[in-house]
Amino acid sequence: MEVRVKEKSMQEIIAGLPDEVREELDLFERQVEDYLAGMTGEIKFQKIRLQMGVYAQRQDGVQMQRIKIPFGGLNSAQLRRLADVSDKYASGFMHLTTRQDVQLYYIQLDTEPNMMRELADVGITTREACGNTVRNVTACHQSGVSPTQNFDVTPYAEAFKNFMLRNPICQNMGRKFKVCFEGCHDKDHAGIMIHDLGFRARVKEIDGELKRGFQVYVGGGLGASPSLGHLWTEFLPVEEMIPFSASVIRIFDRFGERKVRMKARMKFLIRKLGIDEFREKVEEERAKLDVDPKWNDFLKEIDETPPETNPNIPSAPEGVSEDPLYQAWKDSCVLPHEYEGFNMVNISVHNGDITSDTARALADITEIFSASDIRISISQNLILRWVPTAALPALYLALREIDLANLGPETFNDITACPGADTCRLGITSAKGLADTLTKGMKNGLGEFSELSKGLSIKISGCPNACAQHVSANIGFQGASLAKEGRNVPAEQVFVGGGLYGDDTRLATSIIKVATRNAPKVVKKLLELYRDERNGDEHFDLVMERLGRDRIKEEIKEFAQVPTFEEDPSYYQDWGHEEEKFELQKGVKGECAGATIEEKIPTFSDAEKRIQQAEALLKHGEYNTSIMEAYHSCAASAHVPLYTKLVDPFTSQQTIWEFENLLVRTGDADERWLDISGVLKDMLDQAASEELAVEMLEIAKDLYTECERIQTNLM
Repeated sequence: MEVRVKEKSMQEIIAGLPDEVREELDLFERQVEDYLAGMTGEIKFQKIRLQMGVYAQRQDGVQMQRIKIPFGGLNSAQLRRLADVSDKYASGFMHLTTRQDVQLYYIQLDTEPNMMRELADVGITTREACGNTVRNVTACHQSGVSPTQNFDVTPYAEAFKNFMLRNPICQNMGRKFKVCFEGCHDKDHAGIMIHDLGFRARVKEIDGELKRGFQVYVGGGLGASPSLGHLWTEFLPVEEMIPFSASVIRIFDRFGERKVRMKARMKFLIRKLGIDEFREKVEEERAKLDVDPKWNDFLKEIDETPPETNPNIPSAPEGVSEDPLYQAWKDSCVLPHEYEGFNMVNISVHNGDITSDTARALADITEIFSASDIRISISQNLILRWVPTAALPALYLALREIDLANLGPETFNDITACPGADTCRLGITSAKGLADTLTKGMKNGLGEFSELSKGLSIKISGCPNACAQHVSANIGFQGASLAKEGRNVPAEQVFVGGGLYGDDTRLATSIIKVATRNAPKVVKKLLELYRDERNGDEHFDLVMERLGRDRIKEEIKEFAQVPTFEEDPSYYQDWGHEEEKFELQKGVKGECAGATIEEKIPTFSDAEKRIQQAEALLKHGEYNTSIMEAYHSCAASAHVPLYTKLVDPFTSQQTIWEFENLLVRTGDADERWLDISGVLKDMLDQAASEELAVEMLEIAKDLYTECERIQTNLM
């Protein structure tokens, strides 16, 4: 199926955007201009740009753009547009992440709004890719085409994304919130136990009828203090997916930590309350939740009809199917499909990096061979999902032409790595540099272990934040540093025995910190240990568990030793950065947590001025403007006690919602203000009149008095 977008001018692109998106990007453009003109402070602008997916990069003066790709799903036009904006605004390559995002680098801040407009033109948003929001919703890349799926979770992931995007309930949380969906019953391609919410497709017979639902895990997460999620239920009906999720998020927003940023994820709230009390609060919230029937309208619109495929796929020259190289590729990269006559093809993307030219060529290939359907996996690879079996030889030749017919996706030599110190402000070591070295090693010194290591994984993160999910790997490395005679030495914390196995998911055990230069030797030693100690077909993780941390540490402790600089200066260099001095970033804060409040402290004076303005407008018969001034006065009043609770919303709508959730529902405010957000919204939807303006003004005055009382009690 051909998916093409005609070339447009920026004016045509802007005119064609939905009103909400156009206004949002126009506002962001003004905010960028104000910041560059020195009219907006650093902290306030950080909050603004992070919500739009813009990170400050390690290099001064340029930005990294995170782009949300829900469930990793792209069509050929979207992939082509990503390549085009990468060339036009960024550095000509894209990085695929473990959360199915795309990241672009070296972007000038003033060009960001137009880049976002070009992405929005093909249905891609960066909104809430960062910040204290619900991040990109990830899902099994095989969902919809896997022969082992219970059902396709794609429409449910899409519905979840649509519900949460721009929703006031999740714009100002204490910390980020991550969600995934898994469709297969025998595999875990999404990581259901390492997310705040993990949904796995389940089918259950109820009253003689098969019903769809989800097994649900809550409170998982990685980072410096990883936790596996708690099983919430074995079966949550699909109709309950959104109401349940809204209840969980409201409780997290209301009771989650906001002051200590490193303890603000939901896993810490569950540790603090205990899973039983957390469950009680969520169930109580769900019982009170006013569910709009429209939330589940998507269930009526699910269409699982297979896509229309290209009837004119070119054939390969005779003899290709007998070529040993083709056979090796087929054995390594071609996966079974739910529909007879089709296959999936797994494309290994080294370090998750793909150039714009290669991506454009792949978009053309996707259009021809895979019904324009391609997905990003959490292993940083790309999956063609609708390839006719008869077209595999021709596809192989097309992929080989652009150097994407690589063997071994999702095997030991297909290493997962985050950007690390190459571009990230938090990166300590170069994860990609080490990954390059280990990949080369699998073709040389480590090649003898190719059969033994088949099915095992290596994941490398440049810092404890675990963007490469290294604690879910059989062998994981986390960037660190050592010191020797006053010099910094790049190092890696070694982890062993982790894996994404659904209900049996394991977090890897931290063993010891070793010099980065010795990391390849550590891998070799661990594989030798596995070879020598396993019983029959015993899995690597089970062998490591049986041997125990102390024994493993004893086996590899020699690699923690560092020679002096004079003895071997290479130990003081990071992989891939041999010409640079290894130094730790000092005084530079990462932005994964993001700021929750800006530096300007709100006061009641703004609310007072707006009330006075509303009164004057009312006297002059300007009812609509008076209503809006009174409404914004309500938000200005509520902002003061919310700020004291470290909540600093972006808009009046968000402020009123947070007042209700964090002050009314906690007992700080009188219960008569319950559902104030709904009441005010209904009033704004009515036609302006004198009576309505008077009523809104009275509410504004009453709320001002109430917020003064609350603020006095909070201080």
